Amino acid sequence: MDNLNDESSGNSNAKSENISGHKEVFHQPDTHFKPKRWKDYFLEFLMIFLAVTLGFIAENFREYINDIAKEKQYIEGFISNLKDDMANLSHVIEADRQQVKGLDSMLMLAHADMAIDSIRKSFYHYVITYCYNSSSFRSNDATLQQLKSTGDYRLIRKNHVADSLAKYERDIHSIYKQGEYYEVYFKEILSGLDELTDMTILTDTTLLIKGNMMNKPLPQLRGEDGKLTTFFNKIVIFKIITNAYVKRYLEPQLENSKRLLVFLKDKYDIHD
Repeated sequence: MDNLNDESSGNSNAKSENISGHKEVFHQPDTHFKPKRWKDYFLEFLMIFLAVTLGFIAENFREYINDIAKEKQYIEGFISNLKDDMANLSHVIEADRQQVKGLDSMLMLAHADMAIDSIRKSFYHYVITYCYNSSSFRSNDATLQQLKSTGDYRLIRKNHVADSLAKYERDIHSIYKQGEYYEVYFKEILSGLDELTDMTILTDTTLLIKGNMMNKPLPQLRGEDGKLTTFFNKIVIFKIITNAYVKRYLEPQLENSKRLLVFLKDKYDIHD
């Protein structure tokens, strides 16, 4: 029986081998890793370095493009302010020129007899027209103030542009100082008029209607103790100050502004 079983088992194994046609062979996995060569480490480092470097370059380039765009925006804003200044300068120059001419005509009455009503009427006409109006220049400096407050002056990189803006600002401050001098003497004129004239005539329609003198005699001037002479002396000084304000400060600034406008438009290829 045992032989029979062994034989049967052998036959079964044989059949199994015959059916599969081969015996299965199992391999143990290789658990040993080969060490990396130094070249592999170098290539990995090089790839990381290049990725970081290219990212840095791309970010810097993006910021550079943004800074260029922002620089041009600032210049466009300054040009808009500059045009406002030029219009304001033209207005103030014309107003002050007319004031100088009026004061010059007024000075012809310095030694006239103010007791004569026609002389007083001329005097009051000049006073109302040229002594109660002042015209001084103020700049639209919105862009310059923004550049300073934000620290963005560093963005103005084109040659000579930042220097030109700084010079423009210095010139404006010089005009302000002269303008303060002009306003101080303008107040001196008003103070002198308070001592000399009776400006209630402005509300008296029997004397004055819409700037036109009526036939009724005007009030006498209070010219005692040399007040009238002192007043005309102040008119002389105020005329000189106003004329210098126009000739030495406002007119040159207007011409410089025109040149600066052309310069900036050319630098940044800006067209109206």
